[in-house]
Amino acid sequence: MNAGMGRGLRFCAACLLTLLALIASRSTLADGLPADRLDLIEKRGVLIAGVKSDYPPFGMLDANGRLVGFEPDLAAALARRLGVRLQLVAVSSTNRLQKLEEGAIDVLVATLADTPQRRQIATLVEPSYYASGVTAVAPPHSHLSTWSDLRGRKVCATQGTYFNRPMAQRFLLELQVFNGTRDARLALRDGRCVAWLYDDTAIVGILGDAELPNYETPLPSMMVSPWAIALAVSERGSRLEHAISEAVADWHRSGWLIASEQRWTIKPSRFLAEMRELWTRRLPDGSPLCTRQGNDHWPAECRNKLLLGSEDVDGIQRFGLLLKEQAGFDLSIIHDAYDRQLFLHGLWVTLQLMAACIVGSLAVGCLGALAAEAGLPLLRGFVLLSAAVGRMTPPLLLIYLVFFGIGHVIVSRFGWTFDGAAIAVVCLSTYTGCAIVSALLDAASVLKAQQAGFTLGWRTLSQALRLAYAAVFASLINVVKATGMASVIAVPELVSAATAIVAERGNSTAMMNVLMISFFLLVVAVVQCFNYLERRILRRGSD
Repeated sequence: MNAGMGRGLRFCAACLLTLLALIASRSTLADGLPADRLDLIEKRGVLIAGVKSDYPPFGMLDANGRLVGFEPDLAAALARRLGVRLQLVAVSSTNRLQKLEEGAIDVLVATLADTPQRRQIATLVEPSYYASGVTAVAPPHSHLSTWSDLRGRKVCATQGTYFNRPMAQRFLLELQVFNGTRDARLALRDGRCVAWLYDDTAIVGILGDAELPNYETPLPSMMVSPWAIALAVSERGSRLEHAISEAVADWHRSGWLIASEQRWTIKPSRFLAEMRELWTRRLPDGSPLCTRQGNDHWPAECRNKLLLGSEDVDGIQRFGLLLKEQAGFDLSIIHDAYDRQLFLHGLWVTLQLMAACIVGSLAVGCLGALAAEAGLPLLRGFVLLSAAVGRMTPPLLLIYLVFFGIGHVIVSRFGWTFDGAAIAVVCLSTYTGCAIVSALLDAASVLKAQQAGFTLGWRTLSQALRLAYAAVFASLINVVKATGMASVIAVPELVSAATAIVAERGNSTAMMNVLMISFFLLVVAVVQCFNYLERRILRRGSD
């Protein structure tokens, strides 16, 4: 009896499992639902693509109400490649990812920046097809020269754009976020905000708007980010992603994207030019660089560097990315070749500035002291007055005065331009040299009291230097630390390089610590060099 009931239960369970399998099979096959999105598109015979309608010339409505522009052309090219017809659907920055998630559209070609956050909710196809950054549209005569000028002020923004949060955090902006481009434009026109955060690729359409006459973009572009065609997150690794990826790669190789850009009279993009060169580059054996690897991925050299993980690279780059992923410490100078080159160049420029300022300061100090002791009362008075004024003038003010004041007059009247690094060296050497003049003259006074008939000259200068060594040493160490001031006039030294990296990456904690350690080590190295020279001078003096 129990055995019969057991067999009956097992039979019922087997029937139930069979029924469930048939239901599942019917839901996926009998009812015609495809295995992936590409099957659905091919069966339907139509590719449904989401594009912008308010972003000329990338996506807009023509006089007949049809969606046209750079990105609708891309969607049309995709449909032709897949052998199906095209249906365009207008989307906005607010609802574009929602429509993709809901399945209302198959693909999204709508100025979508490729970011790590968006990769968690959608499949973003590589390679990217375009790139843009953020700038600020402002009324005429806004007097904005740097992004810091917007700190704490009301700035309009459009909901859904990737740069709202990082720009607000980085520059302490008080954002007024609107649902669409139209609302933000009207708010700017009505003076509800001092500027409008906007994508630099659509500036032509905005600045040509009759509602914003003579408006300008006074600030440089920030956070340049590539654009990607997006699919539903479930399509990661699918045939559709592979097909679109191959299509975009072919567009870069053939120059078709550049031709489309020209067709829509868009300002030539540096991104497209660089991608054309990259995707047509060949290895020494003649094979293309950008070909799929065994894992069906593009090589790391051909991918978005900002989105690579430690598993995608090796060597020092892998170490830097592991440090970022495991410890949250973004030392981009390790894992990013561009940032590393920028930082090393800044270090080299800083070393040159330090050496030049040390030599210049000693030259100004020694020549000034010798001139003061030349026996000419008027010359001595002039040197003493100049040294006093030079010591009391802050070096940063002196740099500004020479670069923007005297330099502007010379450029406007004579057309002569001077290198910023040279101006920084002259100003810092003058400031420090004035202090050295005073130290050497004080030492000469002591030597005159100790040695009858002593006069400061070329032969006795070494004695004064030995006596004034501590004061001269302190002045030279100070000028070494002051070389970072050259960044205010765009000299690409260490402070300028670190600031540029932080502006693009937002990794202020990591880079400011690196900057502090770098200057500490440089100053220590200079101190050790001077200590070595001091020992040599004292040894020679004792001999």
